Amino acid sequence: MPSSKAEDTVNHLADNAAKASERLADKAERGVESARSLANDALDKADAKVRTLRDDIRPAIDAVSSRMQDMAARGKAAAAQTREQTREKVNEYADRTSAYVQDQPLKSMAIAAAAGALVALLLGRRR
Repeated sequence: MPSSKAEDTVNHLADNAAKASERLADKAERGVESARSLANDALDKADAKVRTLRDDIRPAIDAVSSRMQDMAARGKAAAAQTREQTREKVNEYADRTSAYVQDQPLKSMAIAAAAGALVALLLGRRR
């Protein structure tokens, strides 16, 4: 059965619509691929900049870290020296006190009694 002119026109329009849809889908797919490619390029550039920045600041970070370690080592050494000096002074004063008590036993007892009385007086005022 021969097809009518209307059917031919409808078929022709349907074919054109299908082809247009395919072209549109192809263009959309190319657009998506283009956007994906641009996004990947942007991410690669950002990654490269971050790496460059990290490489640029690494010497500064290393220098600060080295200074901090030096300062910590100096502080530790100073604390050890101060501790040793304090220990020597305490031992020196203990030796002096022992020698004084041996040389002046009565005077030492009088000083100790006066100090005890002063402490008792101060503690008595608190109440």
